[in-house]
Amino acid sequence: MSSARANAAESVGGGQISEFVERRRADATPFERELWDMIDEIPDPHIPVSLVEMGMIYDVEAIDGRVTVEMTYPCMGCPAYDMIQNDINSCLSLTDGVDDVDVEVVWDPVWSKDMLSEPVREKMRKSGISL
Repeated sequence: MSSARANAAESVGGGQISEFVERRRADATPFERELWDMIDEIPDPHIPVSLVEMGMIYDVEAIDGRVTVEMTYPCMGCPAYDMIQNDINSCLSLTDGVDDVDVEVVWDPVWSKDMLSEPVREKMRKSGISL
């Protein structure tokens, strides 16, 4: 685990992970930011927000046509595990400049509802989802 992710793991809550992810996204190359934006269009299959909004995407890195997406799930044994990874793979692999997509699932830091920003929480409440 990178030291930045380790530091973020120590301070989950109050939007700390969201801030961590936003820094990773801000530090991305223009092409990587484009890939982040594409993933941000992929909806969570259970909740009316994107995978990025859910805080499930921790990093996107592109090197010489190979894209690595570092992500987590809200729970182990997620029934949509394969479907979500296939969605990411299908979405990114159609992009010019992407030759290979590797989705790396990580469990540290553990996903928590504390990773949700207030606008995402409000969006979920308006959809009838209680937090």
